[in-house]
Amino acid sequence: MIDRTRKIISFILLLTVYLFTKLGKYIFPKLRLNQRLISILDIHSSNSISGIEIIDLALRNMKSKKTRTLITIGGMTLGIGAIVFLVSIGYGFEKLVITRVARLEEMRQADITTQLGGKVKIDDKTLSDLKGIQTVESVFPLIAVVGRVSYQKSVTDTAVYGVTSEYLNQSAIKPVSGQIFNSNDLSLDVYQPIGKVAGITSETEVGTIGEKIQDVDFTINPESWIKVRANPNTNSQILGYTKRVEGQSSGQEVWGGEYQIDNNQKLEKWIKAPVLLWKKEGAQYLVINGQDNSQIQETGYFAEINLQISGASLKEPDVLGVVSNQSNLDWVEIASESATLSPPATKIVDLSSQAKRQAVVNRAMLSVLGIKESEALTKRFNASFIVVSDLLNDPTTNIESSQAEYSIVGVTPDEKTPVFYVPFIDLRTLGITNFSQVKVVVKNQNELSKTRRQIESMGYITRSVADTVAQINSLFATARTILMVLGMVALGVAALGMFNTLTISLLERTREVGLMKAMGMKSSEVQELFLAESVIMGFLGGVFGILLGWILGKFIGLSLSFFSFFKGVGVIDVAHIPTPFIITIVFLSLLVGLLTGIYPAKRSTRISALNALRYE
Repeated sequence: MIDRTRKIISFILLLTVYLFTKLGKYIFPKLRLNQRLISILDIHSSNSISGIEIIDLALRNMKSKKTRTLITIGGMTLGIGAIVFLVSIGYGFEKLVITRVARLEEMRQADITTQLGGKVKIDDKTLSDLKGIQTVESVFPLIAVVGRVSYQKSVTDTAVYGVTSEYLNQSAIKPVSGQIFNSNDLSLDVYQPIGKVAGITSETEVGTIGEKIQDVDFTINPESWIKVRANPNTNSQILGYTKRVEGQSSGQEVWGGEYQIDNNQKLEKWIKAPVLLWKKEGAQYLVINGQDNSQIQETGYFAEINLQISGASLKEPDVLGVVSNQSNLDWVEIASESATLSPPATKIVDLSSQAKRQAVVNRAMLSVLGIKESEALTKRFNASFIVVSDLLNDPTTNIESSQAEYSIVGVTPDEKTPVFYVPFIDLRTLGITNFSQVKVVVKNQNELSKTRRQIESMGYITRSVADTVAQINSLFATARTILMVLGMVALGVAALGMFNTLTISLLERTREVGLMKAMGMKSSEVQELFLAESVIMGFLGGVFGILLGWILGKFIGLSLSFFSFFKGVGVIDVAHIPTPFIITIVFLSLLVGLLTGIYPAKRSTRISALNALRYE
């Protein structure tokens, strides 16, 4: 019994290999059946028929009964074709929707926002932290404000987004006319006057980091070495080390980057002074000599640690504005003790002279302004920007920029909500320290989920097109299951028809079976013959069914594309058959052929040769 079962399984495997090889010859003409594999699978004794001979005999029998064979294969073709057509439509619509919703690049992206009412903000430190994540490739911030646009005596409020050129490229925002602006700057090294504060008639000047605030005298503690930096922040270049000199030294106390002292208190006060420099090698400090072999003295910045200050020190001032050091994007408040007025509710701020003053608008905005798209690239409009307190250090203050003229450099196809994009640096120079959101791009699509969980653990909210795609996949997976069930009904009908045909064929071929047994053919070989015929018909029905389903799907796609051309949509392909699905269908057709042939094949073994020859 075990040997018999082993032989049947080997024969079925041999038949499968044979069929795939025969089919493969039409696709790959140079493909040849491996004789060694045949010898392994073709288990037979010296006085019995080989498996290949039985398969050839089955093919000859099928050719001699062409009508019956074609009808049986046709039924399987219709059943398999129905499954392939319905499921391919499901795959096709899923692929069509996903391509409309997301690009391949967007599957590596996530938008980072803050929680409503949360204390966590998106600022320069956030950008630095996100860039420090190993799986993150790039980070692009966005600032969202309200723009007040003036054009031909009309005033319109619209949404404005401050972004970099790379942000627009990553977001696939492509102008239908013109081009996007070329600006990827996140900060400026030097700022122009920050503007006019409401209630103050004169203009308050604000300069670069390290601008003089207060003259002071200082003394470094004995045996202490102080780091001297090029700029007043902890990420700046170290020029060298200095130590105490006889008597007091003079310098200027300035506001700079934040640092921590021994008692966990944080300070932002730095000393700017000319000092002698040493370099540190191991535990030793060596003099730094110049070209004339004398010790170098250079003006640098150092934190107020391990030193004593005499004279008036800085008081906490009223904040007038912010400036930035581009090397580390660390914004520092610049203040003046001379400001005696309390901070007003709204500050009027001039746009920096280094602002690009270029805008990419959408069609909806052109429609609101009454500008023809063909003339848009020659037009200019005036705009002011309203910045809410959430984007500022001071939660009690809003900022409104003075009117600035912007030129239109590109037009996007969006016709829903009027918006326009300006260079990120244009809005940043208004004193904005917090951002509306950040777009994160990971190195590998498979790492997006892990990266999002890591970012969410930092207190932020993440959103991605991948979520929408996952929902679409889930929806269409259910739809495909329903369509497959409907197709299986058709396949079940075809299988029953095939089973009926094979059973009736056995009755018609009773004398033939008797004659084969009388000539010395064993019952097991007769069984294999009937199994071979049923499996071959099932296999051919599966192959032709796949072709039929594919043709019907493409026909539907061509029909829809004919109408879509008039709508300007282009070609619509609603049928898609993945390779794993094709392989599944082929093996399903083999399985149906095997199952429907088992009963007739087993019944053929019970036919007596003598009775069969007497059968009329």
